[in-house]
Amino acid sequence: MTYSQTIFVVKILLPLVAILLIVGVFALSRGKNDQSKLPFSISEISNRLKEQVVSNPQYIGSTQNGTEVRVTAEKLVPEQDGRKYTTFHSVRAQFLRDQSTIGEITADLATLQSATDEVEFNGNVIMTDNKKRQVRAASLQANTDMTRAIFEGQVTLSQGKNRISSTRLEISRQSSSAPSRFVFTDQVKLLYIPE
Repeated sequence: MTYSQTIFVVKILLPLVAILLIVGVFALSRGKNDQSKLPFSISEISNRLKEQVVSNPQYIGSTQNGTEVRVTAEKLVPEQDGRKYTTFHSVRAQFLRDQSTIGEITADLATLQSATDEVEFNGNVIMTDNKKRQVRAASLQANTDMTRAIFEGQVTLSQGKNRISSTRLEISRQSSSAPSRFVFTDQVKLLYIPE
């Protein structure tokens, strides 16, 4: 057999061997149990279809004064069946200005009332601002432009080593860019440690 005949035979045999190897890999990889189990149950699928849940939603927008708002949640249940509110589970809302965080709110649950533009956070509510103040409470009711916020439950505002606690805190301001006014009511306690 001459050199050119050998090359001709190799040009035909090598692609055939490659095709056989590929077919063999796919044939062997299928295994005996081709019907693998789904990673979720049928009842979970039917519950999700009934609820119309959105998993891991992300929202990015801005307020009237230019503050960027980023909202993330574990799941979102939109308005449905006559309900006039949207529910967020394990929610986190960030407020940014010039690419730096100026505030953040986290909670177990949040409901957004579309008719009144009010949002209510419930369960392990934590609000932190860029001045290193932190407010912890059981619930927070606020309007979407953040000119009025009411914390209820065991409310604790801390900044450094200093703390003020009460069962209600109302934060209000004339506009979204005006200074805030803090009013603590019911069982107010102050712990002040001068530095």
